[in-house]
Amino acid sequence: MSGSQLILMAVIMGLMYWIARGMIGGYFAFFFVASPIVVGVVAGLIYGDLTTGLILGGGIAAAFAGIIAPGGNLPTDSALAATTVIPIALATGLTVEQAIAFAVPMGLVGSFVTNLRKMVNVIFVHKADECAAKGDEKGLARCAVIYPPLIELPLLFLPVFLVVMFGQDAMLAFMEVVPDWVMHGLEVAGGVMPAIGFALIMNMIGKPRMIPYTIIGFILVKVVGLNSLTAGLIAGCIAVLVILDKRERAKEAA
Repeated sequence: MSGSQLILMAVIMGLMYWIARGMIGGYFAFFFVASPIVVGVVAGLIYGDLTTGLILGGGIAAAFAGIIAPGGNLPTDSALAATTVIPIALATGLTVEQAIAFAVPMGLVGSFVTNLRKMVNVIFVHKADECAAKGDEKGLARCAVIYPPLIELPLLFLPVFLVVMFGQDAMLAFMEVVPDWVMHGLEVAGGVMPAIGFALIMNMIGKPRMIPYTIIGFILVKVVGLNSLTAGLIAGCIAVLVILDKRERAKEAA
């Protein structure tokens, strides 16, 4: 990755994270702008490899699937994981599984960043209360719309910018000194994470009986070695057979 390309990547990734987690644009930005798939597309276009970027984004999105924020507390942050890990993975040649393994701890770091942002914004909440008590509409607007995004710029934009700018060299140095068996272990761990993500979704929607299908799909792709298209066709056939069987049983019961 050239110097200008790296700077552009760092700036765009930082801005995407700032816009998303700074709530600039509301919940649309929160859930869409820095989602792993969108980040993968943008990073892939900047790097010149859209396919790999999209694959990386899809893998990280699957690993974070099923994550909820009870009480508004974000337990892990897929946006920070995507905006920092995907550019580094593109530049260093990490596999999808290895990228996912590095994305998980970055997501945990992102939850601390989010909580720090909320703590800082409490200051403006109190100032907004004071402005409301005084009838100061302009002051209230500044506390609600202008001040929080400005103070969040160093909190949200700067960390992502620095990680993308200097993380590539650190990752290459890490890969040179780490034994192959460690990288292979990270790859295996990363390969399991998407299956866990889908299992969480099924458990959350009250369909834990569907979890065995996820395990079967994981075995077909990771152990047997089937490609995603073949595994998808098999899954489709199984779904059709299950639906037909339910209809047949319903007819017999009637």
